[in-house]
Amino acid sequence: MNKDFLLVFSIIAAVVLIVISTSTIFFARHLRFYDYGPPLGAGLITLSAMLRAAAMRR
Repeated sequence: MNKDFLLVFSIIAAVVLIVISTSTIFFARHLRFYDYGPPLGAGLITLSAMLRAAAMRR
């Protein structure tokens, strides 16, 4: 579980950082929530589902 959690967390962090770095286009415009909100939200939903499934198995 810990390895899976860390893997998913690192993928979420990488995707959010990539989205933030490419959506600002070298800081030509301000970062908006809809740039990084969907991948961050999907990642948090995935992590919460993983934690809930792990808690039910105990």
